[in-house]
Amino acid sequence: MKQLNILQTVVNKPISIVTIAFAFFLAHPIYAQAQNLDPAKKALETFKTQLMGIIPIAAAIMLLCLAIGYAGRYIEKDTFVRWAIGVVIAGSAAEIATLLFKGNGG
Repeated sequence: MKQLNILQTVVNKPISIVTIAFAFFLAHPIYAQAQNLDPAKKALETFKTQLMGIIPIAAAIMLLCLAIGYAGRYIEKDTFVRWAIGVVIAGSAAEIATLLFKGNGG
């Protein structure tokens, strides 16, 4: 029996169009950039700055609550250790991301 390849032709056409568009925008990135997004950029940078201050404070408060729960024997030691490690990692995630993704230039 002869296998029909009509479906293969139909599927390849959209893929090739997407590939051509991707290659064009990869070669000419200025056409892919949106214009006049300064207010949004400013708002997101302000949000990022505020989160960098809030996240460590929230993590410290959570650690304090965990310590009170452990001292009052509401939670066991292994649960306290697991949650404390998770809160410390989550609290320092913003700083870790800054260290990893920021350039050496300062």
